[in-house]
Amino acid sequence: MKRTLIGVAAAALAAAALGTGSAHSAAACTAGVTKVGGSPARTFCGPAKAKVNLGASTVSYAGGECSKSSFGWTINIGTVVLGSAKKKPEYFGITTTRASAGPHAKSTVAIVHSSKTYAVIGTVTLKAGLKGGTFSGKVFGSPTKISGSFSC
Repeated sequence: MKRTLIGVAAAALAAAALGTGSAHSAAACTAGVTKVGGSPARTFCGPAKAKVNLGASTVSYAGGECSKSSFGWTINIGTVVLGSAKKKPEYFGITTTRASAGPHAKSTVAIVHSSKTYAVIGTVTLKAGLKGGTFSGKVFGSPTKISGSFSC
């Protein structure tokens, strides 16, 4: 079951990662598809940022994009690697199944920090206008709690 949930979360984020990008971009960022350690990867650029409370530490992410579609709402910051690479770049992503304000239970959150991947299903609350919100949940197979906020 745990492997299935991780696969679902990864598939949802991968689908969002391979979608078309926003017109927003950060000055020192080159958005698009690339390779990291021989695996396909997608870099996101733009004004999106997030703060993540990961256990006892806080990690900040900047330079990403938010998007909505008929499939839901996503935020992607950094570079997501769609395969196995020994050293993965920093990445933060959320996918909800609806693009609407309010709480979204069972939403996926993916975080890569210091080359370690954290997969979470938790509650994401989107603010009116879908330009920010909060999230909270637990890391799969761990008592570690993750929470934080994001803006687009």
